[in-house]
Amino acid sequence: MNLFLATIPTWISKSFPVLERICIIILAILALVLIVLVFLQITGSEETNNVITGNKDSYYSQNKSGSREGRITRLVWIILGVIAVICIIYFILLKIPAWVAMS
Repeated sequence: MNLFLATIPTWISKSFPVLERICIIILAILALVLIVLVFLQITGSEETNNVITGNKDSYYSQNKSGSREGRITRLVWIILGVIAVICIIYFILLKIPAWVAMS
């Protein structure tokens, strides 16, 4: 175990704690932004049928990607993807040296 720790370059041992803190801070900021965006989304009854035609599709539902709600929904999905990537980086790449050092 000590042999492995002696072979780790100093730039790795100094940069990994900094990268870990940066990932946690970015995750916290993105989580707060995500909470605000979810609260900003308009909740409406999209499941209602048109009384006369029986259609569920309306002009608004077909073209809502360009509206404020569509932009917020797209931004929520982008933020969720960024959170997923940062979590993968944090839990897999940054924690590998700790797993190897413990074994």
